[in-house]
Parts: sequence; structure tokens; C-alpha cells
Amino acid sequence: MLNRMRNWTTSQKIASSFASVIFIGSLLLSLPISQLSTSNATYIDNLFSAVSMVCVTGLFTESIADSYTLFGQIICMLLIQVGGLGLMTLIAYFITQLSKNKIGFRNKLAVQEGINRGDAKDFRTYIGTIMKYTAIIEGTGMVLLSFYFVPVFGF
Repeated sequence: MLNRMRNWTTSQKIASSFASVIFIGSLLLSLPISQLSTSNATYIDNLFSAVSMVCVTGLFTESIADSYTLFGQIICMLLIQVGGLGLMTLIAYFITQLSKNKIGFRNKLAVQEGINRGDAKDFRTYIGTIMKYTAIIEGTGMVLLSFYFVPVFGF
């Protein structure tokens, strides 16, 4: 099986990585720890929600707040983050920044195609910059919005 996957085209690798994240997300959302006791969400609802979160469409068949526990909502936030940042960006970040390993040429081509980057110059810095600015912008938004939401809803 692994030998077959090594011979996959870049498009097949990207599509299978998205399908894997969506499938795992739908399974996690279907767990009893993710669902409120009053939830009416079926597996198909969870699968639809996972696809919507990863593909950043924002469509849901059931209300997130009325269907999922805190654990389920955290899974939802992670799926939205994967969709917003881009799965290939996250994969490249973990490979290049955290493991300190060199990324292979075939995998580098797959990631470059996934994030629409034409050249491979200074790839590690490019991915690090994406992650840094995303954290700064989202952190700033969180702090500014907390001035309104914490007094209204509590911490």
C-alpha cells in the first residue's frame, strides 16, 4: 500500500489528504464525547459539517452550539483552522519547522502545488511567515473581540 502511495500524483496526494482529514473529523464529531445529549445530528450531518469546515463554506445542517459539547466545538475549530490555513500549509509547517528534517523533493512539489507557490526558494521561511502572521492576526482579533464577548457571555 505504501509503495502505491509513493507513486501517486501530486493531485492524488492532495485529494487524499483532504479526504483523510474530513473522514477523521467526521468520526471525531460522531463520538459520544462530542455530541450533546439533545443533539439530533447523524453521521451524515457530521460528515457534511466536517466537509464544510475543511472547505471553508460555512454550511451546517445542525447548530454547532446546540449539537456539540466543548470537545466537539474544539474539533470544529481545528477543522476550520485546517481549512482556513490550508492543509498543505500545515503539513509543510510541521515537516519543515517542527521536525527540523528536510522535506523531500516530491513532497516539496506536492506542498508547493497545494499552496500555489511557484518557486522553492526559502521555503521554510515562507511557511514560517504564514504561520507567524496568522497567529498575530488571529490573536489580535481574539483580544479585541474579547472586550465585547467576555462581559456579555463570561469567560
